[in-house]
Amino acid sequence: MPEEFRSLSELLGQVKGVLKKGLPGHYWVIAEIMELHENRHCYLELIEKSEENDSLLARVRATIWASRYGMLRPFFEASTGTPLKSGIKILCKVSVEFHPQYGLSLNITDIDPSYTVGDLARKKQEVIQRLRKEGVYDMNREVPFPVVPQRIAVISSETAAGYGDFMESIEKNRHGFLFHTTLFPSVMQGNEAPGSITSALERIYELESDFDCVVIIRGGGSKADLESYNQYDLAYIITQFPLPVITGIGHERDESVVDMVAHHGLKTPTAVAEFLVDQLLAFEFRLSALLDRLSNSVRSRVQGDLTRLERCQGDMVHMSRGLLQKQSEYLHHTQQRLRRELSNLFDRSRDYLTLIEKRRELVDPQNILKRGYSMTLLEGKPVLSIKNIKPGNRLETRLHQGSIFSKVEHTSKNNDKREN
Repeated sequence: MPEEFRSLSELLGQVKGVLKKGLPGHYWVIAEIMELHENRHCYLELIEKSEENDSLLARVRATIWASRYGMLRPFFEASTGTPLKSGIKILCKVSVEFHPQYGLSLNITDIDPSYTVGDLARKKQEVIQRLRKEGVYDMNREVPFPVVPQRIAVISSETAAGYGDFMESIEKNRHGFLFHTTLFPSVMQGNEAPGSITSALERIYELESDFDCVVIIRGGGSKADLESYNQYDLAYIITQFPLPVITGIGHERDESVVDMVAHHGLKTPTAVAEFLVDQLLAFEFRLSALLDRLSNSVRSRVQGDLTRLERCQGDMVHMSRGLLQKQSEYLHHTQQRLRRELSNLFDRSRDYLTLIEKRRELVDPQNILKRGYSMTLLEGKPVLSIKNIKPGNRLETRLHQGSIFSKVEHTSKNNDKREN
């Protein structure tokens, strides 16, 4: 057996003494909270990671005793807007403690909230710069916004007061516009919020053609809840989403990365509802303006046509008068020509009738008889030939004055020979 030996408790007691002597005071240490548990006291697991490859460089337990924790926690949350939780970096004042039974630990006596605020802001800026570097920061804002956004996919907690405010504003809008909303329930705060919202977006993506836009809303909450909306993965999926995304996360002062990359980032659920109502109202105004333009155009066209019709009416009256005047003159000339032609016709007809009358007089038997001619009748009919004359026939020979009656003794055809 070695001459000099120590018990474990003695060795660890020496270690405690060396540490106390070598590290007697308090030290400001930067570390990331890996785990945190509250049980009156606050028990933490602090780590340090490599900035190059995110590998673990150091790990140690830490404690904030109840007497200190009751003061540090509310001050830290009020200053930073976020609770003490895993995943954040803190600048804390510690003393090194060593217990033979529990080993090395740090006793936290103070925390500087300004460092955490700066670290959160730095992480937020890193996410923004990464999105810009990848060229996706403005992609959702470049998605065309629908002229009439009426089919709304809503991501929210069904029991959230903000969801109730949104639905009341949408359904009871003073203009009576009709909206069709579909709720996709999601966790809206805490560490589970980004993954839950992402899952809801994936479900909406499968039904993309059924909706005009997506609304992400939640009621008011602590500033700490806003950190969930600064995560890269959630912001990235929104930049890639094919429908315009509108946010109403309920923070009046602070703007999250999700708000920045969304098509429209509004402050509250009610503001989102009013924005959608305003879009339909603007469309109604455009329709009204188009109707006014159409009415004015039609009115101007009709007025122009009426003016042209009046001018054409005047031209027609003038042309009609001229045409009637020409037709009247034509009729007058025609009437005169017709009168002349009728007069000539009457004159020719009268001359013709006179000639006919003279011819009639010339062939009148009485006039012929006056000229010394006579007419022989057989049984009251003129005798034109001796062919039908027989001896014994009684003939009447009419003269200008009186008649001679004779009896045929015989007939002769010698008159032709005499003429020869």
